[in-house]
Amino acid sequence: MNDLVLIHAPTVYDFREREINYGPVSDLVPSTPVFEMYPIGFLSIMSNLCPDGYRIKIENIALEMLMNKKIDVEKRLSSLESEIFGIDLHWLPHVHGVINIAKILKKIRPDIPVVLGGLSATYFHDEIMKELPFIDYVMLGDTTEPFFRDFIDAVEEKRDLSKVPNLIYRENGKIKLNRVISPEKYIDQVRLDYKLLIKNCIKNLEIIPSIPYSTWMKSSTAMTFIQKGCHHNCLLCGGSKYAYKNFYYRNHVSYRPVKNVVEDIRSIEESMGVPIYVSGDIYQAGPKYREEFFRLIRENGIDSSILFELFNPAQEEFYKEMEHSIDMYAMEISPESSNEYVRSCNGRYYTNFALEKNMEYAKKYNAGKMDIFFSIGLSQQKKENISEDVQFARKYHDIYNDWVHFFISPISPFIDPGSMAFELSENFGYRIFARTLMDHYNLLDRAESWVDALNYETLWLSKNDIGNLSIEAGNSIALLRSQYENTDNKKDRLLPAIFEKSELMWSEKINIKTPMSFLVNTYRDIYFRLKIKN
Repeated sequence: MNDLVLIHAPTVYDFREREINYGPVSDLVPSTPVFEMYPIGFLSIMSNLCPDGYRIKIENIALEMLMNKKIDVEKRLSSLESEIFGIDLHWLPHVHGVINIAKILKKIRPDIPVVLGGLSATYFHDEIMKELPFIDYVMLGDTTEPFFRDFIDAVEEKRDLSKVPNLIYRENGKIKLNRVISPEKYIDQVRLDYKLLIKNCIKNLEIIPSIPYSTWMKSSTAMTFIQKGCHHNCLLCGGSKYAYKNFYYRNHVSYRPVKNVVEDIRSIEESMGVPIYVSGDIYQAGPKYREEFFRLIRENGIDSSILFELFNPAQEEFYKEMEHSIDMYAMEISPESSNEYVRSCNGRYYTNFALEKNMEYAKKYNAGKMDIFFSIGLSQQKKENISEDVQFARKYHDIYNDWVHFFISPISPFIDPGSMAFELSENFGYRIFARTLMDHYNLLDRAESWVDALNYETLWLSKNDIGNLSIEAGNSIALLRSQYENTDNKKDRLLPAIFEKSELMWSEKINIKTPMSFLVNTYRDIYFRLKIKN
């Protein structure tokens, strides 16, 4: 019996029965349009609770549905033994899947409570409690690991729930909101123990439900992060300073202790040996943070390939230190637009000259590659601006060939609730077509294509404009990249693009019907390699 089963739902629950034109909605993430990649918070909750004896299981039902079209979802869910079912509603595109999975759980196991967590669940907590009786609790905020401990104990021991921080629930027909604790001081408790994830798979004798996304076995990556919260107010971001302060109870950015971040990286290197993505801008964290990070990387002899992101361009000294400390690294940055005016209107305040210098520095100091991301659907963005983005990409492909990777994608399917573009839409030229949780559910439920599901358009681009321009620009960028592809670049092959898709799904070799003996032997091999290393 598990104390908590963490369930990740697909975007659209009945995607297997529907003809859906997904378009480029998932081009900038590793997963498919089903968005089967569960949030890193699942691993964080497991890493926080399992060492103290709590039994936590990850159930990626979205991935199981994607990889086995014949799977009986109700039968699979009814086989799960747990005191509590937890479902993530972190990203709003999962609202359709989350609501349907929660309904099924309440139908087949009405005695087991269902709790939601994540930013979107927090934003819509009032509506959830008033309108969705099949969901019993919502855990509020961006850092809930320490509160889940109290919550599990209270449920299992039938204690008073009023002592559990950050919990909203119903009692005797009334909605009750407990004391909400600001999350800043809990950042030290966040851990990402990938060894624990593997050991848990061994214990449960199954591999598929715990895998992050469909192509993970073929093109594996892992991630850690350095911060929660943000210093910036990018217009479209539901994780901006504005959103955190007004909707997610966070007043300040919290940086994780450097030793904890490096311990995550060690855990990944020792257990899996795959490329690592560090979320959060380590340059912005300041010189003391960077110095300690680079020192610990060197002292621990870490030689994994690591991808770093920048929120703003960095100085040349940063790249010098990166080359000195990291065996193999890559960089990414999201200017959103090549037009400086459009960029500044959306919260990115730097010039093309600064962006160009960062490409120059990264190449000079031996970065394996640099990824640059543009978006479609921005405030003040016109059709001609998107053509400018393609020309900008062509210019720098001419200079750097396939070392630089450009990506362009629509903001889809939704502008984030909590972002300034959503909350102050008229000020920035947005028309918003969905305001409530169920509005967004209905958009996904009724949409025949990804364009139908968009919750917005702008004064400059209609929904159809966004759809057509996304396809045209995406095809242009893909063609451009193929022209400069260099198959002899061995160093680049060691740093696979985290956001690039594989045409061959690994499920052709391993799937839900793979004999259990194969899975057990595979994990035994991994387990004993871990024991030898440790």
